[in-house]
Amino acid sequence: MRRLPVTRAIGLAVVAGSIAIAAAQGQPLAPEAGAPALRLTPAQKVTIYQSVVTPDQRNNPAPPGFRAAVGMHVPDTIRLEPVSNTLATVIPEVKGHEVAMVEKQVVVVDPKSKTIVAVVMPQE
Repeated sequence: MRRLPVTRAIGLAVVAGSIAIAAAQGQPLAPEAGAPALRLTPAQKVTIYQSVVTPDQRNNPAPPGFRAAVGMHVPDTIRLEPVSNTLATVIPEVKGHEVAMVEKQVVVVDPKSKTIVAVVMPQE
């Protein structure tokens, strides 16, 4: 049997450990197949962010191991709200979707698959 250099063996062990931790936490290792990403203009992103971020909007903490990225599954611990009728009228692409603020980012979520289809940052 061929021996691996020590640094390579350690690197493989770290990767294997990371996979085991992610699997144990129920987190996907890569984006899931779900609804396609929304193509939003910078102006639409600003409108979405401003309409979702209000003084009474709950800023959900990110669960351990969760990263807000397009294609990722949203854990049940994050409270999602339907997109408002006003926002859906202004930006028809988001009609029927759900939104939440996670770590000061707005995530737009497909309600059927619970996957993120857009992430809107405050500076956009």
